[in-house]
Amino acid sequence: MKIKQNIAIIGVGKMGNTLIDSLLRNQVVNSNQIYGTTSRMDSASRIKEKYQINTSIDNLQAVSKSDIIVLAVKPQMIPQILDQIVPALNKNKLVISIAAAISTNFIEEQLNKNVPVIRAMPNIASLVNEGMTVLCLGQFVESEHLELTIKIFSAVGEVETIHREELMDVVTALSGSGPAYSYMMIESLTDGGVRMGLSRELARKLAAQSVLGGAKMVLKTGLHPALLKDEVTTPAGVTIDGLMELEDGGFRVALIKAIDRATQKSKQISK
Repeated sequence: MKIKQNIAIIGVGKMGNTLIDSLLRNQVVNSNQIYGTTSRMDSASRIKEKYQINTSIDNLQAVSKSDIIVLAVKPQMIPQILDQIVPALNKNKLVISIAAAISTNFIEEQLNKNVPVIRAMPNIASLVNEGMTVLCLGQFVESEHLELTIKIFSAVGEVETIHREELMDVVTALSGSGPAYSYMMIESLTDGGVRMGLSRELARKLAAQSVLGGAKMVLKTGLHPALLKDEVTTPAGVTIDGLMELEDGGFRVALIKAIDRATQKSKQISK
């Protein structure tokens, strides 16, 4: 079922492109319902040619023609963008921010118009429609606003909602940064395979597919990862020796510490 509202994507960069591509490919909206903005006219022209959407370098104009506004710019640009678009905003429009570390309260105070604001944290896997997006609702958000936002981000993967905004720092550390940890794991597994004689191409494919398959098993079965691990680990078999090496190397604790440290960093940026 398509969304009837017009959508402005303020800042059509990597994530903005991903959203536009997925919204059109999954038929969530028609191309004429999207208004994308960039900082340069040449890039706006390229995007218009690629997607057949409305593009410009005028953020205020795009917002004035739209019902849903997605702020897809860097965090440091948010105050400037809000100043530009505030004349076109009112309580009947929805603002969705995917700028890391920018709270809903900050945006609400800047706008000072009782505008519904939703903070979204998608991750890089959205590029292949396997993303994980977590939403946090501002104080003026109604159920219909949440439904629209879920429909938008469901086009690029899974969506969850939390109600304590301070936990968005943990979300950033785990879900936002999580793909980077998995890439390091895949890289290391690949190097291990190469060390033992596999070609790099084959080793990389085996490593990546193993991580992908394992993740899908966790999601589809609903079983605890430890139970699934035990299913693979036969007595006196190959896997148990590999697991012993990981435990000896502090693999589990290192990942826990990574989330801890990344969360603290996100909190610092938020302040």
